[in-house]
Amino acid sequence: MRAAPARPKDEAPSKALKVFGSLLAPTTVLTALLFYFGTRHATYFCEWFGVHYSVLGLSAPDYLIRSADGMFVPLTVLAAAGLAALWGYRFLHATLAPRTWRALVKRAVPVLVVLGFVLLLLGLTGIAVPALLRRMAGLPGLCVALGVVLFPVAERLHAANSGKLASGAVPVIQWTFTFVLATIGLFWAVTDYSAAVGAARGYEYETKLGGMQGTTVFSTKDIGVRGPGVTVTTCTAPDAAYRFRYDGLVLVLQSGGQSFLLPKGWNQRDGVAVVLPRSNDVRLEFARPEAELERTC
Repeated sequence: MRAAPARPKDEAPSKALKVFGSLLAPTTVLTALLFYFGTRHATYFCEWFGVHYSVLGLSAPDYLIRSADGMFVPLTVLAAAGLAALWGYRFLHATLAPRTWRALVKRAVPVLVVLGFVLLLLGLTGIAVPALLRRMAGLPGLCVALGVVLFPVAERLHAANSGKLASGAVPVIQWTFTFVLATIGLFWAVTDYSAAVGAARGYEYETKLGGMQGTTVFSTKDIGVRGPGVTVTTCTAPDAAYRFRYDGLVLVLQSGGQSFLLPKGWNQRDGVAVVLPRSNDVRLEFARPEAELERTC
């Protein structure tokens, strides 16, 4: 008896992934993405306090570090969901009888197609009506990424179930475009999420200002630092190097020769942030909240 011919293997996804991966593999591309996500995080963090991020002169490492805060959750969720889907597929395929498996796939294919259309429609709604999904950071982009992936997955399941796997360049091109669109959706999702995390970190910082490490600013002249909780002391000693002392401030960050400070009583309604350039005429002194120091001019 002649042995039955082996079913053709569908190598299109792996080939497309190799092509697409070769485009993203260079370190410069990944670094640029991390830099961009960090910029979005810093933009909305500083915007919470009414400060434009560009005046602080943040360095590339500053942006790269901030990008991790906006990417940790999306990457964790994506990896966990991908592993769960893969393990579920392999478990069901290995444990179900062939007839039961084919019946399950036959019912799953139209469900995946309908779900793909729904997700794409929801994602595109985020473009047409941004305010509708504004509070759901990253959801529109995630819907687009997942929606475009479900169509070729449904097609592959249907083809494998019927034994008619396609071969040649067309499936590879199809999967390549799928990966491109999915990556665009994920880029959109992470961008929105990074911005939302930046704003959330700003809110968290505001709520903790009262109990944070204090910063005292000494200056040779009155630099006009005022705000809720800020006290100004004039030094009368004739030999004082710094004649004005400002208490009740918190240093948020320092970069590019700029010091970004907030009064401990700062609020978003009428609070004013302070950005001081690094200078020999200004000195910063730090103390823990529980420390009771007798500072002198």
